[in-house]
Amino acid sequence: MIKKIFGFCIKTFIILAILAVAGYYGFNILMSAFVQEKAETLVPDLQGKSLTECLEILSQSKLALIKDGEEFNQDIPEGVVIRQIPPAGINVKEGKVIRITVSQGGEIVYVPDLKGQTIRAATISLRSLGLVLGELTKRSSIKYEEGIVLEQDPAAGSTIEKDSSINVLVSNGAPADGTLLMPDQIGKTAEEAKKWAIEENLEVEVIAQKTSLANPGFVFKQKPEADKKIDDGSKIIFYVADEESALVSEEKTFEYIVPEGKGSKRVRLVLSDENGEKDIFNGVRESKTKISVPVKYNGKAKVKIFINNISIEEKELKA
Repeated sequence: MIKKIFGFCIKTFIILAILAVAGYYGFNILMSAFVQEKAETLVPDLQGKSLTECLEILSQSKLALIKDGEEFNQDIPEGVVIRQIPPAGINVKEGKVIRITVSQGGEIVYVPDLKGQTIRAATISLRSLGLVLGELTKRSSIKYEEGIVLEQDPAAGSTIEKDSSINVLVSNGAPADGTLLMPDQIGKTAEEAKKWAIEENLEVEVIAQKTSLANPGFVFKQKPEADKKIDDGSKIIFYVADEESALVSEEKTFEYIVPEGKGSKRVRLVLSDENGEKDIFNGVRESKTKISVPVKYNGKAKVKIFINNISIEEKELKA
């Protein structure tokens, strides 16, 4: 009895083994036949093409598309394919996935404020941001000593592509030919400013206005501006704060929540008011982080918001 049972088990095992081997080879033959049924097609060249063009081209070749990533590239426009895997010109089975990397265009950076800096300091500031010093021109100045940046183009706070050049106007010192330049009288009393104009035999007018830029009796604006050449017969105008004026700037809190997205972001907040522009925050923060910054401003004001050196929005501040 035991021998019969043992013999039956041996036979059953052999049969199952034969079925398993047959199944394995049958499955491989079936899959091979299925794969071989797919026709081969030539991988098209997608470099230099937009995503829309890539989809149209690959659909005709019965191939699939996956965007592998994005990279900054100064020479290739945003949204255009930089490279692909597998490369163009080889044969693959229909249904093969073609992986592409797309250009983000040139990397965008914001222009630093170079005014008042030496040429050396300005050059270092530009290099640290991947920018270069462009055309350098000179002009006489009594407000700034020789070698100091007076003006720049593009202006501070604007956004440009990395590796761009910034042109600067630099002080050449006081004019040596006796040319009369307008001094900076802003912040001085009306009496001081008027006395200078009279001593230079210039026609002068003082206009009183209400302002939040100065206390009563002090100059807050002038024509011509500082360092401008004064021609014979020119009229000098000083705008002076009247009795109702007061240099008052109430401190308030500006709040901003970093937008959602993967990874941390560099956030730059720039306050713009009647006194000009200045950074009030510049740092790296995670998405959804709340930033609270105390601010003081005069008159109409707004905060310019930059994310990863790209200007995304402006928020008006209540006066």
